[in-house]
Amino acid sequence: MFRKAWRGEERFWKVWWLLGVPIHLAWWFVYLDLWTSGVVPETFLLITVWFWPGMLGVFALCSAVYLLWCMLAWRCSANVDRRVWTIVARVLIGVGLGSFVTECALILAAPFA
Repeated sequence: MFRKAWRGEERFWKVWWLLGVPIHLAWWFVYLDLWTSGVVPETFLLITVWFWPGMLGVFALCSAVYLLWCMLAWRCSANVDRRVWTIVARVLIGVGLGSFVTECALILAAPFA
């Protein structure tokens, strides 16, 4: 599946539902766990990335997985029966990337502000 997705030949639903949804559910589970613990997720990420050894590497790895999924989803988004799903998917991917870049900028720039 990964090779076909890398070439943009995989059906889009497989990339979206079998790869993207589990990645996003894991991320939101972490966020929900932090919120229910009374910790603002952005504050937690800022503290862990800058003050816990090795967490910057974990953050980088998670970022790489997310960016890889975005690229695979974008490449395969044209493999749908109705063109409207390509447009919807690419808009959602773009919004997600914008949010991701904003969050990364806030986390990585905060110690220098």
